[in-house]
Order: sequence, then C-alpha cells, then structure tokens
Amino acid sequence: MLNKEKLKMKKVFKNRNLTEICAEINNVIHTSGEKSKKIEYNDLMTDFYRTLFNSFDYKQIDDLCNITVKIAKTKNRVIRYIEKDIWRDLPDLPLKLIQYSDFEIAEDEVLMPESENENEIKKILSRLLKLSYDILELEDDRSKSSEIRRAGALEIIAEINNFYVVTDSKLTFIKSINSSNTKEQYSALTGLDNYYRTTDDEIDEKLLKNLNLIIKETDDRTVASVCLQIQINAGLIDELSAVFSIDSAKTDIIRKFDKV
Repeated sequence: MLNKEKLKMKKVFKNRNLTEICAEINNVIHTSGEKSKKIEYNDLMTDFYRTLFNSFDYKQIDDLCNITVKIAKTKNRVIRYIEKDIWRDLPDLPLKLIQYSDFEIAEDEVLMPESENENEIKKILSRLLKLSYDILELEDDRSKSSEIRRAGALEIIAEINNFYVVTDSKLTFIKSINSSNTKEQYSALTGLDNYYRTTDDEIDEKLLKNLNLIIKETDDRTVASVCLQIQINAGLIDELSAVFSIDSAKTDIIRKFDKV
C-alpha cells in the first residue's frame, strides 16, 4: 500500500509547467511548519529545472517571479531549500534565452524592468529585471538565504547588462560592492566589471578610492583581482600594471593569512 502511495505521489509531481509548480510552492508556503517538513520537494524541483530549461511562456515566468518574491518573505525550512534551488538556476536564464532565440538586439538598446514589448523573450527578460530589483529592495536580514537571493538578483542584472543598456545598473552594483555578504559583494563587483567592459563610462574618484580600499582590506584574492579588472576595463591602468598590482595584492592577502 505504501509503495502505491509513493507511485501516486510521483505521478502528481510529473510534467508540470511553471504555473503548476508555483501553485504547489504556494501550498508549501501555506502549510504549517510541522507538516511542511514532511513534504517531498525533490521531484518538484526536478520538474522546475526541466521546465525552466525546456518550455515556458511569459505568464509562467510572471508566476515564478511573483512566487519568488513571496518565498523571500516566508519563514519556512522547506521553502529555504526550494529558494536555494530556484536561485541556483535563475541567473542562467537570461543568457539561455538570448543565445537560443532568434531576434536582434539593437546597439545601445535599452531594456527597462517590466516594460511592454511585442517580443515575448524581451518581455521575459524585462520581467526578470523587475524581479531582481524587487529582491534587492527587500530588507537584508544578513541570512544565508538573503545573501544567495541578493547575489542571484545582481547576477541577472549583470547578465542582461551584457546585451542591453540597463540604465541604473551601475548604481545598483555600487550599492552592493561593500556588502558584508561575500556572494553579494562578488556579484556586484562582477556586474561592475561587466559594465565598464561594455561602456565608455569613466570611474569617478569616489568609486576608485572605494575599489582600492576593498583591495586593501579584502582577504579574498578573487575580489582584489576583479577590483583591478574594473580599473583595466575603465582604462585607468593597463594589464601589465594590473599584473603587478594583483601580485602585490596577493602578497598582502597572504601576509594577512600568515598573521592569523
């Protein structure tokens, strides 16, 4: 009898679209904490991965964005696992959509959050931008979940910014480059690196001082390297100078570790 129930449960979790998956996640949100611990979600997230990287439309993405914000506001152990899985896959979606879709992107084409667009793929990308800004506007509770979702939101903005002009992306990245959350800081710096690689914008003195301060204070070599790469892309230093600076930064970091 137990085996039949398990088989029946697996059928329920099979071949659902994103709207159906979001409805099931919503059920988890509204289930009491004690019962939600017993809910099996592996099949649910397998369906999520399969659907997200195979077939969906704007309506389904809109449902996903809405439930993702709702998840961020929910305290529930199972929901945290689901949220982690969602943010594992979401940042990869913009590049997949652009690479495998047949449409042109005009030079210096601007994409706004949740803007009207006849092209459904561009409309989806715009909706993902809106989701990212909605997530970043939520209070940062310094939790691991907050770090993951904020880093993922910045990654989405950075990826879209590789192909479109996202008008306030630079300011968004700058707001997070001093975050105490390691993933958020790195994602913000990487986004800023992408920004200066694709624009002719100049780094102002305040930002330059901030980047150099991060290099001086960080214990993470990759963080120091991306700070210098930003300056290369902005034309402030050449690659040879950066190599010496990176070597110097690495030496300083090693000395920090030696003192520990």
